[in-house]
Amino acid sequence: MLLPLALAATLLHPAASRPEGDERRRVCMSPAETRENVVAHKLRDPMALLREAAHETRAEPLGTRLCRWSDRFVYEMSLLRRDGKVLRVYLDALSGDSLSARDR
Repeated sequence: MLLPLALAATLLHPAASRPEGDERRRVCMSPAETRENVVAHKLRDPMALLREAAHETRAEPLGTRLCRWSDRFVYEMSLLRRDGKVLRVYLDALSGDSLSARDR
C-alpha cells in the first residue's frame, strides 16, 4: 500500500510544504530535467506514483514535480480532495515510499 490511511489524515497543508531550514538545499527540476533524472537514476515513474497517491487518498491528481532535497530525490505531489482542499504528498522518488515528517 503506497499511502497508509493514517497518512491521509496527516498530509501537509501548503504552509508546511517546505523542509524547514533546508530551503537552500531544495532544488526542483523542469519536466525535461525530470525525464533525464528518472532514466539516469532509475527513479520510479512519477505519473504512476501520482495515480496511486490519488487512488489512496481518493483525490484528483493535480501534478507532480521532482525535487532534490539535499541528497534525496523527492516527488512533491498535489492532489485535490472533493472538499476543495489541496493535499501535498511527498514520496521518495527512488523507492516510492511516503516521507514522514521526520524525513522532511
